[in-house]
Amino acid sequence: MSRHLIANSIHEHPDVVTVVGWDPELRTYFCDFEFPNGVTRPMAGDAELDILDADWLAKILAAADIRIPVMLVARLRLEPVATSSIDTPYLDWRSGEPLPVSEG
Repeated sequence: MSRHLIANSIHEHPDVVTVVGWDPELRTYFCDFEFPNGVTRPMAGDAELDILDADWLAKILAAADIRIPVMLVARLRLEPVATSSIDTPYLDWRSGEPLPVSEG
């Protein structure tokens, strides 16, 4: 599963983290809100085959004032064909460029 941090909607609390990516088990793109207390709330793509196109995910999120960087949308388009999690690292795009995020 890929995980990419992106800038929050102007309506979200600054401590909420917005995560987008590709879930190979559900075969869908997704967006989750992660709260400081560890609770995750799915915003989009929480069911099998829910969102099959990265551009569609970008449009859904744009309606909620959440913007996915253009470079990330291009990367997301390729992630369904990635064969391992090495090909889909955990990246932070909030600064506008992808920076590695250490998990744990």
